[in-house]
Amino acid sequence: MLLYLAAWAVRIYVRKYYVWLPDYVAWTFTPAETAQGPVHLFFVFADHFEPGEHYELTDRWLNEYPRLAERHRDSLGRHPQHTWFYPAEQPLDRNMQALQKLVAGGYGEVELHLHHKNDTAESGRRKYEQGIAYFQKFGFLKSAAGATQFAFIHGVWGLDNSNGAQFCGINRELEMLRQLGCFADFTFSSIYFESQPSLVNAIFEATDDDRPKSYDRGVPLRVGVKPVGDLLLFEGPLRLTFSPRPRQLFVQVENGEIHEVDPVGPKRVDDWVSTRIHVQGRPEWQFLKVHAHGAESDLEAGESLGAHFEAALTHMETRYNDGKQYILHYVTAREAFNLARAAADGKSGDPRPYYDYLIPRYAADPAPWDGVAAK
Repeated sequence: MLLYLAAWAVRIYVRKYYVWLPDYVAWTFTPAETAQGPVHLFFVFADHFEPGEHYELTDRWLNEYPRLAERHRDSLGRHPQHTWFYPAEQPLDRNMQALQKLVAGGYGEVELHLHHKNDTAESGRRKYEQGIAYFQKFGFLKSAAGATQFAFIHGVWGLDNSNGAQFCGINRELEMLRQLGCFADFTFSSIYFESQPSLVNAIFEATDDDRPKSYDRGVPLRVGVKPVGDLLLFEGPLRLTFSPRPRQLFVQVENGEIHEVDPVGPKRVDDWVSTRIHVQGRPEWQFLKVHAHGAESDLEAGESLGAHFEAALTHMETRYNDGKQYILHYVTAREAFNLARAAADGKSGDPRPYYDYLIPRYAADPAPWDGVAAK
């Protein structure tokens, strides 16, 4: 037992679990809010989509994802919605044109991703502005009326200089993102990095200051309370689960990452759902955000496009879409933000009118899905 506890102490230190473990313990022992009626489950896939010049990977997504998506439907008859967070430092027209086709087909939306380092506020802003302008050439990150609005994932989990200047350099990055038109960050969780927020399994507002990692603790969204802050952070599931592997000390950290080392299946889906991430006071609307690096390699692409992920979708559509206990919705990152803000504003019941609640559809997007009412 002493050896086991010592091994756990080493693991907590080396893998930086100490960043989030205290709040995780508090979360574990906090009584869950009880939903009144069926739970509307919103599934969001935030993909750190970084193909670079490996165009064969982009072509694979262009060819295979529509076929996968068309085999699956949520409670509205809508197929899975992917959100491709494409890196601004890879301004490659061929990739963007492929994503344009996927978006035009109704398979999801494109949002901003950026890796940068050793920047000042001025040099960083230039990189953001150049990246946004490039995306907007393809109809991304802007409404039909031309307003700049976007969701964001920071490269190497380094939001707000949280992992050091070698992965960022800007201490007031949250404020900068808000000024540029960002409505929410979808970077986390980042369980092996200092950048992981102390607050887990939450949707919360963070206010910037002059220190790195200003978002470490924020104010969770709550029904009837006006959100105040520079940026909304939308976390994915994080929980400890049983593992049969001794090398994992019989405990695995589930963080919603889809990758070939730990194939997704029904058990992992159940673990995601069990985190019950929601706006406080509205447990009937729950959010399940997963992430991947879906164009990092053929193996990673296969995990997001192949049989394992297909089995996960099938499990969600059967276990979490009975119309009585659960009602499944496939949504983009933008739509998830709109739904969370609608919940904070006291909206409830049928979520369909709120898919475009505050942030309208992008210029590149097709007409709204027939099952989704416009605002």
